[in-house]
Amino acid sequence: MLEEIGKTIRKRRKALNMTIEQLAEKSGSSPSLISIIERGKLDNIKIQKLNDIAQALNLQLRDFFLNENLQDPDTLDLINYLSTLPEDKRRELAKLIMKIKDL
Repeated sequence: MLEEIGKTIRKRRKALNMTIEQLAEKSGSSPSLISIIERGKLDNIKIQKLNDIAQALNLQLRDFFLNENLQDPDTLDLINYLSTLPEDKRRELAKLIMKIKDL
């Protein structure tokens, strides 16, 4: 699980054009910790630290626990955007997206 979280962190960081050092500073972590996480070499991490990293990447903690096929930066942005919409707007947009896929 932490290996997949590390991949998500790396993808998101790169999508935001952040260096490891920038992410470390923004999340209150050390560059070595970020590097270890991204390489999937960490056995455990405190949930608060993981939350700090998520916030520094404009993510929510839950984003790390989605199906790995949904963890690319663009999909995470879409999921998070959809979650901010009122239910009727979210359903309307979902229907439009499904129509587009059939084109």
